[in-house]
Amino acid sequence: MECPTFCVWGANTAVGKTLVSKGLAEAAARRSLPCFYLKPVQTGFPDDSDADFVARGRTATTMGAHAAVAAGIERGGTSSPIADGSGGDGTWSHTEFAWARAVGPHLAAREEGRGVADSEVLRAVTAQLSEFSDHVGSALRLSFTSLTGDERPSGVALVETAGGVCSPAPSGALQCDVLRPLRLPAILVGDPKLGGISTTIASLETLAARGYDVVAIVMSGSACGNVDAVEQYASEFNQVGGGEDARGIPTFALPPVPERRIVGDVVGHGREIYEWLDDGRDVFDALLTHATSWHRERVRKMRTAPDEALRTLWWPFTQHDATPRENVTVIDSRCGEDFGVYSPDSNAIELRFDGAASWWTQGASKAEQTRLVRAASAAAGRYGHVMFPENVHAPALDAASELLKGAGRDWATRVFYSDNGSTAMEVAVKMAIRTYFVRKGFIPSPEKASDAADFLPQVRVLALDGSYHGDTLGTMDMQAPSVFTGPLQTPWYKPRGIFLRPPTLQMREGRWVVIQPERGPLPGGGGLAAGWATREEAFDHETRDETPLAKAYRAVVDAALDEAEADAKENGAPPVAALVMECVLHGAGGMDLIDPTFQRATIQACRARGLPVVLDEVFAGIWRLGAEGAWELLGEKPDVSCYAKLFTGGLTPLAATATTEEVFDAFRGPTKQNALLHGHSYTAYPIGCAVAAEAQRMYRDPLINDNLVEMGGGDARAALRELWDEHAARAISALPCVKGVTVIGCVLAIELEDSVGGGGGGGGGYSSTAARDVVLRLRARSIQARPLGNVLYLMCAPTTDPARCYDLIREVWTELSIVAAGDDDDW
Repeated sequence: MECPTFCVWGANTAVGKTLVSKGLAEAAARRSLPCFYLKPVQTGFPDDSDADFVARGRTATTMGAHAAVAAGIERGGTSSPIADGSGGDGTWSHTEFAWARAVGPHLAAREEGRGVADSEVLRAVTAQLSEFSDHVGSALRLSFTSLTGDERPSGVALVETAGGVCSPAPSGALQCDVLRPLRLPAILVGDPKLGGISTTIASLETLAARGYDVVAIVMSGSACGNVDAVEQYASEFNQVGGGEDARGIPTFALPPVPERRIVGDVVGHGREIYEWLDDGRDVFDALLTHATSWHRERVRKMRTAPDEALRTLWWPFTQHDATPRENVTVIDSRCGEDFGVYSPDSNAIELRFDGAASWWTQGASKAEQTRLVRAASAAAGRYGHVMFPENVHAPALDAASELLKGAGRDWATRVFYSDNGSTAMEVAVKMAIRTYFVRKGFIPSPEKASDAADFLPQVRVLALDGSYHGDTLGTMDMQAPSVFTGPLQTPWYKPRGIFLRPPTLQMREGRWVVIQPERGPLPGGGGLAAGWATREEAFDHETRDETPLAKAYRAVVDAALDEAEADAKENGAPPVAALVMECVLHGAGGMDLIDPTFQRATIQACRARGLPVVLDEVFAGIWRLGAEGAWELLGEKPDVSCYAKLFTGGLTPLAATATTEEVFDAFRGPTKQNALLHGHSYTAYPIGCAVAAEAQRMYRDPLINDNLVEMGGGDARAALRELWDEHAARAISALPCVKGVTVIGCVLAIELEDSVGGGGGGGGGYSSTAARDVVLRLRARSIQARPLGNVLYLMCAPTTDPARCYDLIREVWTELSIVAAGDDDDW
């Protein structure tokens, strides 16, 4: 953002990308604007050098060390083209990677060697654009001070791609995917030849589908009439987030390009091409003016977005009076696990790791994000939206099939779709209560359900303190009193449950230990406390089920249920009709890992009494904790379980409540009154279902998800490898400012001592501010986290490279080490 930068794409090869780049560079020179032209990937080098052509008549070109080899210079080249280039009259021209064979980069790299990874291309482009921006930055910062009038930028940068939009990079990946993390505004050079209308429009659609802003289309004239056709289509093309300016992309028409001359065996440009450039100077001047004005407006919108947001938006879970303007984050885009965040201090778009996984929804790396977008786009184009009752469409069947053979494998037979996790849990408890009525004989048969309706008792559930099942009224009543259920938040709240205080599992000072809660069933734990070197040992059910602690857990749960049954018989209290639990990890409650032995004992006690088991896997399910179904970590199958968030890879909102056939049968009967009268306008909407099906396949496919490992023994299930380094987590747990660490699957959660950052004491919890300062400082390390009271957490995707996770956990360790040393005053 410091310097207006544009990526020049072509609808095909040989459509004039380099000519347009040359024309823009000449237009910049006429305005005395410094211009940097970068060709990241070139083949046929050095005989065919686009950088040489752009620089001709103005400056000498530079090349990177990789390109120098193709030019026959074994130890030459530079990685600093601005510092090492002459710059001439303010123009720099550079080629970074090059091969001698004039073929596609993927073939050239295969034939000549010297392959280049996508990450190397990105690093080089980023570094060189940053160098140019720094070079002209001082004057540029002054030019954007007021954002009014006709501010003049201090330079312009052009990055020219190779071939067409979907041409391969050296790695073989599509260029439009490789360069997507930079999301440079696009100037698309259309194809004037026969068939060029199709390739140009297809290129425009491809760029837009990947989230690029297309600033303009440039085409040379021809007898095919391509310019008029493309202009008509582009004038009605809508782009995301542009407000009133989003409609229409301007098309700039250039004179027909003269045919290339052939001199000997070399195809080249003679004097006629420079005459053509001169003939088109007014068009290039207008194009440059439009592009720089577009850039200026983009900066203005991002700079003013916080003010507009504070004036018009109402954020959830936010006290607006405690949210200063500087804490409002402007998100420009997303690419895989990263946000593109606008930094007003640097006037730049910074990529930051989305540490909260956007409220635990996100689960796609860069390549997988494209797969999900394709699925959504195809479903939108085919179906739009269609209603669901008594109808069926392929995406709904597809997503249900994937869920039943994945997280619902070996227990679920039915899938009920709803909008989000809260609504999925609403319907889940309705299902469980009806099943309870049938099991206990309150409804003796489907034919007599209507007759029994007037005699059905009010009921309650057995649940865990600290759980959170959503914001709708029914789910709130299934939760223990908390800051979320008080009269200021939920005036109609009426707790309808017996709420057990569960023991938790956490790594403390390098060792996994069970923590018994204050005023819990086993205060202090006495001699029952346990500890393990690894989490795997803590989840060894075969060993732990035989321990005194497990037997004590079962006794506590049985005692609570016995008391509830006696209260119902003697005092007419509502009987317990179901068990409702967040599975393994309490998310909103503070990323508390519930002792799995306690949850197993609770499920077993309830099942022994014929109570339906409802698991809330909205957060924990679909690989978030390392297993496809979080219930697998407990080794106990539910009667009903709910999935959302990673169910669609986080791209679209959709939830599913999976059930056994017994639960479905409880709603059979001769009249509609017997049926489940619950639903939503967008139930099973095709876009969400298509994305959900693709996401589940994506996670389960070892050719896509490198993090899958096969389980041992006869179980054919897979699990995720350890994504967060447990040794690093152990080191963090030993820091004096850290109370404990939880690391499981995609989740790393660090509970800070409540005194950190002036947290206010009070024993931590959601209202604590202990983690807030640490979270703010992590932004300087390109990590955008969100605290949960005194808990700092990071969440990756099931597909995230463990090396990335290691880098992230090291950054967190570094910051917390500063806190532990008391050296955080200068943060």
